[in-house]
Amino acid sequence: MTPRLSRPALVVAGVSLAAGLLSGFALYGRSPEKAHVDGTAAWIPHLIITAVVVVWFVLAARRSPYGWRVVLAPLARATSQRVLATFRSVAGPVGLLRCLAVAFLLFFEAYLAWRIGTQVIAGLDPNFTANAWGGPGYVGALYCHYIDGALICTVCHLLLIAVTRPSRDRQHQDA
Repeated sequence: MTPRLSRPALVVAGVSLAAGLLSGFALYGRSPEKAHVDGTAAWIPHLIITAVVVVWFVLAARRSPYGWRVVLAPLARATSQRVLATFRSVAGPVGLLRCLAVAFLLFFEAYLAWRIGTQVIAGLDPNFTANAWGGPGYVGALYCHYIDGALICTVCHLLLIAVTRPSRDRQHQDA
């Protein structure tokens, strides 16, 4: 079973990623020259984060009817329907606060897609990754940033599910 994906969510994620790629292209070669400083790589925390993400993913995949495709849940139609139901049901200060929280989480997820796109191209510049977590190399820096992104996206999605209202269409439940 595969979650039905939301076109608006795919468009926002795709546009954010494309804007990030363009930003990375604009930043490439413009970083000031830096020397690598020992101790900035942060591999131990990122190995722990990797273990957390892997365990979390395995547990989520086992519990979800989507299996390993649970990774697509933030882009699922069910998530978009919950967001839409929340924005449609604004009533009073609590509803407004709920909508503000949802808007912040959506903005943060779009920012995360932009940031990931930026790092694909800008990370090719050795000065961009000189003191990055996982740096000074391209692959290590991307790995550490992407594993952080996976954890942050998962937390954002769980918060989004906790804050949003269930949609009336019960046919598509979130993972």
